[in-house]
Amino acid sequence: MSRESRDRSLRELMDGHGVGALLLSSPANFAWYTGGADNRVDHGDPVGVASVLVTTDDAYILTNNIEAPRMREEQTPVMEVVEHPWHEEPAALLKELTGAGVGTDVPSTSGPDLSAEIPPLRYVLDGDAIEDYRRLGADTAHAVSEAAGSLSPDTDELEAAAELSAACLKRDIFVPVLLAASEERLVRYRHPIPHGGPLGRQAMLVVCAERGGLFVSLTRMIYFEEPDPQTARRQDACEEVLSRMREEATREGRTLAQAFEDCRRFYGEAGFAEGWRDHHQGGMTGYASRELIATPGTHQEIREGQAFAWNPSLEGAKAEETFVLGPDGPEILIRS
Repeated sequence: MSRESRDRSLRELMDGHGVGALLLSSPANFAWYTGGADNRVDHGDPVGVASVLVTTDDAYILTNNIEAPRMREEQTPVMEVVEHPWHEEPAALLKELTGAGVGTDVPSTSGPDLSAEIPPLRYVLDGDAIEDYRRLGADTAHAVSEAAGSLSPDTDELEAAAELSAACLKRDIFVPVLLAASEERLVRYRHPIPHGGPLGRQAMLVVCAERGGLFVSLTRMIYFEEPDPQTARRQDACEEVLSRMREEATREGRTLAQAFEDCRRFYGEAGFAEGWRDHHQGGMTGYASRELIATPGTHQEIREGQAFAWNPSLEGAKAEETFVLGPDGPEILIRS
């Protein structure tokens, strides 16, 4: 979606709710509107330190005097940045710029909360976002491969996590979800947060990697010895389900609920009819690690330009990749 299309969609939303301006403060919406700028300092805060203020005829970056120089010089140099003293609320500046009610994308007392209505506007990615996505996918794949190459059966889970984190950070990739699991723990837990202990004969690396607001997800299984037949069968089944989700289930005009029904069938045809029950199967990605998780009630339509990350799993086995649905079908950005 181009800047003009974003503005038009947001102003239609404003008109529908009778507000004269809209303040986008969540990191996902800020990155989407600005084409990849980052308004975070504390990654644990759901509200960034700068906001996009969209009015009926203009758009600004609204922030305090601490962040304004960095926004002007590094993050949003093509947009006008307006600032207020850090020790004062921005209410007076908002009134000066808008003179009307302001809708928000986070809970606020300044106006109606439109947070549920904005994410669907960002689901279909524009060409610039997809190109950024391709670079992120390539860099993340290199980071995971680099980390995987440093591991051995004696490597501690925490050391493996550190290697993976460092490989991502040096490529300007933030990793809000990072798993590095030993053979013992990956068969016990679907989310084996690094805890410590040697990896053993098998390991799993998982990242949900973010840069410029976009997320790619990848799981890489590592075998230091030939896996036993049962493990190999479960891993083959996960990869079969993943491939079929990409090639058969994710088609324009269908819904995520229909894709989920296919997923359950694929598990059965792979020999694990109840395997889908033990973990969610992924869904639409983009400006969140999962914009929407597919369930029987997720009736969001699948469209060209949307990104997807499916993640079938069984005991000790998992497959996960990220792709964009393009005009010629799925384009894999990062392969399991």
